[in-house]
Amino acid sequence: MQQAGYEGWARRHHIPLIPLDEVFAGKAPCWPDLLQDIDLLIALPRLTGSGFLGFAGATRHHMFLLNPAAHLRAYPRLPEAILQILQDHPPHLIILDATQVLHRGGELAGKPLAFSLLMMGTHLLAIDLIAARLYGLDPLEVPWIRRAVQQGLGPADLSEIRIIGDLSLDDLSRLGEQVTRPDPLPERYPWPPQVRVHRSEAEPLWNIPGALMETLWVLEHAGVSLAKAREAAIVIGSVGELPRPRTDTAAAILLGDSARADYRGYSRVVRLPGCHVPAARLLLDLPYILQVASLRSELGWGFLWASLRAFLQRQLRPRSLREARM
Repeated sequence: MQQAGYEGWARRHHIPLIPLDEVFAGKAPCWPDLLQDIDLLIALPRLTGSGFLGFAGATRHHMFLLNPAAHLRAYPRLPEAILQILQDHPPHLIILDATQVLHRGGELAGKPLAFSLLMMGTHLLAIDLIAARLYGLDPLEVPWIRRAVQQGLGPADLSEIRIIGDLSLDDLSRLGEQVTRPDPLPERYPWPPQVRVHRSEAEPLWNIPGALMETLWVLEHAGVSLAKAREAAIVIGSVGELPRPRTDTAAAILLGDSARADYRGYSRVVRLPGCHVPAARLLLDLPYILQVASLRSELGWGFLWASLRAFLQRQLRPRSLREARM
């Protein structure tokens, strides 16, 4: 926000900026209290890829208003959570940024594709039906959109949406042909020969597999190579017996509470616990375990200082619009 100039702009116009992921304390509700204090909610999402849902549009980004703890709990049942989000505190106006769409990656990293386009609307699902087409997808082949339509949460078809502007639906479809969507299955990622992913088919892509793909795309676009990684088996879900390692330094990496495997022969066994392992944690821990990078060490004192500063800011910042105006 500071680098983009928003902090200075807001200060000049006496507008409080409240980081929504920092307004929750103790046993907070799922949604921030400040939503009760406003008359107009405007959402400014960006159109990107997604390791969790295929693409991230208006509804996916609206999810980031949730209490961080509720946000993490939602991933094992993400399609159901998305359907509820469509009904809870919907914005009055959505302005979807498709000026530079991210493709060949996920929500956190990707290649920019210049569409020079803004989409405006007043209904989350209607915006995402169009956004899916713009991203090169058949909207009704996106599972959560199909379920939302079946439950009557929005338009049943693109033909029910009135498009006003310079581009037609056919024009948007032609733009979508430029989008490249990478394979979302982590076991099919181009790992080096010494690293393999073992995923149970019962583990949905929108949970830990999605977080792992988001992590891999960030590392890839940051130039972190996995070529010299230690031998490792990454386990997602219950997979039974792992192949015997070829080296005496091999690691078995168990992602999440549900990861189970027979890892006899592996000299190091690491579990990253939780019903969901967020990409933020994977970015710090996975390169370290694989011995390809240590982001904590490379960030050094700057990382520690930023963490301390964020903690202090969370204690001092207002938690509602009412407090901000006092």
